[in-house]
Order: sequence, then structure tokens, then C-alpha cells
Amino acid sequence: MTSLLAAIRAAVRPGAADLSLEGDEPDANASISEAPPAAATTEEGQMSDTPNAAAAAIAVAADAAAIANATATGRADGFKAANERLGTILGAEGIKGDGKRMSAALDLAMGSPDMAAEAVTTFVTANVAPASTAEPNKQQAYDSRRQAAAPMAAPSAATPAEQKNQLSASSIYDKRRADLKGA
Repeated sequence: MTSLLAAIRAAVRPGAADLSLEGDEPDANASISEAPPAAATTEEGQMSDTPNAAAAAIAVAADAAAIANATATGRADGFKAANERLGTILGAEGIKGDGKRMSAALDLAMGSPDMAAEAVTTFVTANVAPASTAEPNKQQAYDSRRQAAAPMAAPSAATPAEQKNQLSASSIYDKRRADLKGA
């Protein structure tokens, strides 16, 4: 930051070096017999540079703020334009609702950001076959398999009284005795 301020200060001082790109032209200040001022060593010389430095610092800060504002505005505009483009492509007739074409359109749109939305839509609808309607609905197939397997997962049809008899202590001991006699 100090080098920028030093460059501005040097350019503002009387008798500054010629910064033009044409090397043939004599310096506009060449006819002035006044010698360039020496580096300020006194307190008075330093005080005369302070207003120029402050003005230059304010100008640099204002430029930086303007650049930051322009950058933010540009990014917001670009983001909005990109979203509108993708919305137009994915919502176009012939692409909307067709997963196969939507995938192809999205790949093409992301791979070719300079391609217009209408061009992407036209290309995809002309070159990508629509999803087959004869393809079975996956949800219906899942539901039919689930319903076919439901009886296997259902609990037995034993009544609560039968279940209670099966879990009694005497039935458990009877089962153990029968197992021990057969062994």
C-alpha cells in the first residue's frame, strides 16, 4: 500500500518524471527552470504532503469500493442468467418430465455454457430418444412383489389362547422331558 501511495505522491508533485509512452517528445516541464523539490526533511515539508496523501487514499478506497460493488452486481446477474437458462432448458416441451432427455440436456448445458437454451433444447429433442412408455412402472412392480410376499411375513393364525398354552411352564418342562427320554 505504501508503494502505491508513494507512486501517487511522486506523480502529483511538481517536476515529476515524464510518464508518457512516447520517448521522442521532450518533457513538458523541461522549459521550467525550477528544480524539483528535495525530499521533505522538515516538519513543514511533511505537512504539505499530508493533504495530497489523504486525498489519494480516499480516491483509492472509493475505487476499491466501486470495483467490489461492480463485482458483486456482475456475479448476481450472471447467477440469475445461468439459473434462467437451465430453467428454460429443463422446462422445455419434449424435455420436461423425461428423465433421459433431462439428463442429456443438463450434461450438454453444463458442458457448453455458451450454447443458447433453444439450441440445447433443439439438439436434445432431435438426438435423444424419449424414455420408453412400455417400460414397467417400478413402483407398481415393487408393490406387486411386496403383496405376494406378505403372507410369508404374516404372523401365524394361532389364537391368543393357543399362544398362551404354548408358552406355559408346564409345556416347556414337558418338552424337555420328552427330549431327555428320547436321548
